[in-house]
Amino acid sequence: MNSTAPFPGQNLSTNLTAAMMGDTTTGESFSFKAVKLSVYVLIFLVSIVGNTLVVVVIIRRRRMRTVINYFIFNLAVADLAMTCICIPFDIPVQENEYRWPYGPILCRIIYPLQTMSLFASVFTLTAVSLNRFWAIVYPLRRQMTKSVATLAIALIWLVSGILTIPYVTVLYIDVDGICNEKWPGDEHRKAYTLGLFVCQYVIPLTVILIAYIRIAIELRKCITSKQSVSVNSVLNKAQQEDAKKVVRMLIIVTLLFAICVLPNNIMWLWLDYGNGIEWPHFWKTLTFTNLILFANSASNPVVYTICHERFRDEFRRYMTCDHRVFKSIQSTFSVFNFVSLQRENSEQTETVKCVLEALLVDSRETAL
Repeated sequence: MNSTAPFPGQNLSTNLTAAMMGDTTTGESFSFKAVKLSVYVLIFLVSIVGNTLVVVVIIRRRRMRTVINYFIFNLAVADLAMTCICIPFDIPVQENEYRWPYGPILCRIIYPLQTMSLFASVFTLTAVSLNRFWAIVYPLRRQMTKSVATLAIALIWLVSGILTIPYVTVLYIDVDGICNEKWPGDEHRKAYTLGLFVCQYVIPLTVILIAYIRIAIELRKCITSKQSVSVNSVLNKAQQEDAKKVVRMLIIVTLLFAICVLPNNIMWLWLDYGNGIEWPHFWKTLTFTNLILFANSASNPVVYTICHERFRDEFRRYMTCDHRVFKSIQSTFSVFNFVSLQRENSEQTETVKCVLEALLVDSRETAL
């Protein structure tokens, strides 16, 4: 794997540099470059606008500052870092025959930051899955607070940085002006490549898969079980609806991450552990897998918009041309929702109303 390629933390021995440069500089037609750059621009714009909206909405709207949204905020920050670091820096490098124009200091900063952002993204998804698992499987036990979520996010970035240190120490600018890697031996390079794949993909996604399977089993039990008490039935239904919406959204985000990251990992593993360098279209294919990888950073805000009504409403609030019209619509729906809630509560006893309101607030805080 290669530090000069857009996917960070990968390495290619220096005797392959000429092959890489020859393939990328002479093998790309004008139409291929035009399409590639157009896709890069599209991904960059969608990611910047979408993830910035996520960050702004969570910061400015008090009702959006929930435990899960703290993690979504962190995921948006990681996606913004990935987008801002990868695309603006990597395109000039590619068009400059992979020669590094930014100096030796940035050589040891830019690509490790990309690796760190990927670690932060997958660790955040793992933390979210474990949080949902605990909230749904053990709803009566103490749940994660916002302060604990903040500490977890800080720990995520700390661990991500520690795992990137070996990569920082081997980066340098070689005699050809390329930001390359110098490992003590091929076995160290291959070990780090495999370690990245295991720590950045296999282990986190395995934990996520197990967590969501347990969540699905628990939700299935809730659906099939018969509740003899009216309050339990009402609460169970409300909690299920909230949990399903959030879990569905998080599963889609995780699946997109797994799908977008896997092809790039396969290419670098093939290069280090197979004969990928002998395939004449390797570098063009790698460029395509890089685009898929970057597209993941732009896809998350789209998923939030489609799957989460609160994000959808808040995005509309910031993107509408006439805020007064939106506020009028919002007020109308607020009155409608209030009247509907009152009618529903009037059908229950006074005790049921109190329990329902208290537990719904708690469940929504933990579910969202």
